[in-house]
Amino acid sequence: MMARKILLILIMTCLAVVAPKAYAQTHLSTTQQELLLQEGQVAFDRGITLQTADPMQAHQAFETAIERWQTLADSGVTNGAILYNLGNAQVQAGELGKGIASYLRAREFMPGDARLSENLEYARSLVSPQFTADGAGDLISRLMFWHREWSVTTRIIIFGIAWGGGWMLLLARRFVRFPGSAWWSGSAMVIGACFAASVAVSLINSVSGRGVIVQNDVIVRKGDGEAYQPRFEEPIHRGVEFRILESRPIWLHVEFPNGDDGWIPRGAAEVVRHQQELLASA
Repeated sequence: MMARKILLILIMTCLAVVAPKAYAQTHLSTTQQELLLQEGQVAFDRGITLQTADPMQAHQAFETAIERWQTLADSGVTNGAILYNLGNAQVQAGELGKGIASYLRAREFMPGDARLSENLEYARSLVSPQFTADGAGDLISRLMFWHREWSVTTRIIIFGIAWGGGWMLLLARRFVRFPGSAWWSGSAMVIGACFAASVAVSLINSVSGRGVIVQNDVIVRKGDGEAYQPRFEEPIHRGVEFRILESRPIWLHVEFPNGDDGWIPRGAAEVVRHQQELLASA
């Protein structure tokens, strides 16, 4: 009986210590949020100032900024600005994979933001090895910037305008004939179909998810276990992005931008899902 009482007292003590901390992490007051935001910005600015004179102190300052802004994000205060700042601090601190993941999450809230796009492309340029598609695929990707940068909401609106406008022009031809009406109606409906396909692809990707490697020397394997042979001759490093083909408790079956696929440990990556993109505004 005495042992049970002692055990109960220990459990109650632990709960009394842990519960308030957990509560504080998930329920921050407005004052606490503002303080964390300000402390993070001060630390980040200090890191930028010390980058050349004292790299070690600069790194510590960036880590402080990451800790403050990550606390805000973990507490549910999630928006594009916080995630963008968090990504900046992570990239400056050398956490390239986590920084890219933060940028991708920020893009859900800030589609088409020029600064975010520029910083994301810079971070991607630091990734080695590069998993890039061939020249033709890269050209197509550049031409389809609207698919990557514009929100789902924006693309749905454009689809509705183009598709509806095409049908209205077709109906108008029954009453009024004007030069080029067939061409204009056909072009509008083709544009509508393209944007409909774009939205469908985004919906599929939002279900499957994507992610970023956040560790170095990750061995991609041909199956979901250490016994399987490596998929590539060399390990891959943080910052490499992928699309999830299959998810298991310990392993992820992923596809890289160049079309190659393989299995990676779940702990070596951060998964970035895009459900929030459906609600993002232009």
